Amino acid sequence: MSTTKNVTLPDIGDFDQVEVIEILITTGSQVKENDSIITLENDKATMEIPAPFDGTVQSVDVKVGDKISKSDTIATFQCDEGEPAAETLADQDFSNAESKPVNDNTAESGDEVKNDDKPISVNTSPDSHASPSIRKLARELGVDLSHIEGSGQKGRILDADLKSYVKQIVSGSTPIDGAVEVVALSRIKKLSGKHLAKCWSEIPHVTQFDEVNIEQMEEFRVHQKARGIKLTPLVFIMKAVVQVLKQHPHFNAALDESGENLLIKQYYNLGIAMDTPEGLIVPVIRDVGKKSLIELADELAEVSSRARESGLSKEEMQGAGFTISSLGGIGGTQFTPIVNSPEVAILGVSRTQIKPIWNGDEFVPTATLPLALSYDHRVIDGVQGAKFMADLNQVLKNIMEILL
Repeated sequence: MSTTKNVTLPDIGDFDQVEVIEILITTGSQVKENDSIITLENDKATMEIPAPFDGTVQSVDVKVGDKISKSDTIATFQCDEGEPAAETLADQDFSNAESKPVNDNTAESGDEVKNDDKPISVNTSPDSHASPSIRKLARELGVDLSHIEGSGQKGRILDADLKSYVKQIVSGSTPIDGAVEVVALSRIKKLSGKHLAKCWSEIPHVTQFDEVNIEQMEEFRVHQKARGIKLTPLVFIMKAVVQVLKQHPHFNAALDESGENLLIKQYYNLGIAMDTPEGLIVPVIRDVGKKSLIELADELAEVSSRARESGLSKEEMQGAGFTISSLGGIGGTQFTPIVNSPEVAILGVSRTQIKPIWNGDEFVPTATLPLALSYDHRVIDGVQGAKFMADLNQVLKNIMEILL
């Protein structure tokens, strides 16, 4: 003979009205004790509820989306009378059980089929199931879970499934909807890209931001322009940087190959990042401190022209002790430049802005220059970085210090 038994929700702790997200049994299916029958999910965890005894499913009394509480009926089982009386789920205490994402790496009974002990993936629908931690990670990565095939029970998306999908996107092996154009990177971009990636991954970057009052500089530039002499802000910045490097020699340096010794340079060659049709290059302007503003302006114009025509030699892009990357002619308020290894610091320059500055009596429209100093934290600490920027600020603010 057989008997009918109700399977009810046990005490699962301080949770009430928990949502049913999966039904793992169907009417007529044979269920063994401890087989998972439904999956519940709240905002913190996912839990599979096991069968308390063997039996045949006579009815399933909940559906996906239902919210259930302790003692609510989940299903009705037809059980053989000869089986030993087993406690119902309601008699069991789950209140101290740890709620956690389901371990889907272990194959359960149900729709997942094994072949040589390897689970066969099941296609998921747009409402694919995943644990809260997987859903949270997917949201942070901007991934639509409906695009992922889950390899867990009932197509559940596992951590490995999500990571594999993201890896495919990064490697470019995931199909893209719509037409695409494949453009090969230029030789310069391939080379500089590898170098920049290495610099970013190996150097512990810190970036110090500041804004400099350059009202005096702008007045001087306008005066010189009226005389037919065109001077860009960059030449003033180059001269100012050299003066400050003399006060802070650890910024005009390089780490040796062992990373244990600092090579402080006694000369002042500056790398100047330049945009070309083929990509970013960094030619080196040598002995900046020995050249006038006009000489620097002429040399920059000549080097920039040859750079756009790919007319620079390898030697002309070597030997810098410090680099300046200026976006002043393009725009932007701030950016984080990447240190050009083996150098230990780089200065980023953004576009001049007119801001109201309080002079003690009133707000006065003032030309300000946004600066960003990135440095290798293995060599330079935050105090040194702040002092460098403070000194650079003072030199650029007072035009006479550059001209002397």
